[in-house]
Amino acid sequence: MSTTIDKVLRRKGIIIDEDKPLKIAIELMTKENTDYLVVTGKNGKILGIVTANDILRTIVKTGRLDVNVGQCCSYNKLVTIRLNDSIYKAALIMSEYGVRHLLVVDDSGKPYGVLTSNDVICEDRLISRMAELAVPKPVEEYDGGAD
Repeated sequence: MSTTIDKVLRRKGIIIDEDKPLKIAIELMTKENTDYLVVTGKNGKILGIVTANDILRTIVKTGRLDVNVGQCCSYNKLVTIRLNDSIYKAALIMSEYGVRHLLVVDDSGKPYGVLTSNDVICEDRLISRMAELAVPKPVEEYDGGAD
C-alpha cells in the first residue's frame, strides 16, 4: 500500500493576493523559506501557484519588481490532488502535467496545502531505504572454527 499525501505534506500553502507586487512575493518567499506561493483573487478564490522560477522569468522579461503577482502566476498549470491520494499518484500527475507543485485539496475540495516534487522524492527515497533495510541479509555459515 502506498503512502498517502496527508502523511508527507510538509506545510500548508502560503497565500498571496494576485494584486501584490513581485517585490512583496519575494519578501514573503524569503521570510517563509519557500519557492512557491498560492495566489488568490479578490474573492479569495485560488487562482494558481506562483513559483520562484515564474518570478525570475517575469523579472528577466520586464526588468521590474512592481509587476503584479497575478501577471506571472501559473494559472493554466493549477493541478490538484486530494489529501488521501497516494504519492505514487502525485508523481504520475506531476509527470503527466509537467508540474512540480500540486495544490492539495480536502474531501470537500477546499485548499489544504501544496505538495512539491521534493516532498514526493524524499518520501520515495525513505520508502526505498526502509524496504532495503527490511530485506534480511544472507547469513554466512559458521563452521565452528574447525580446520
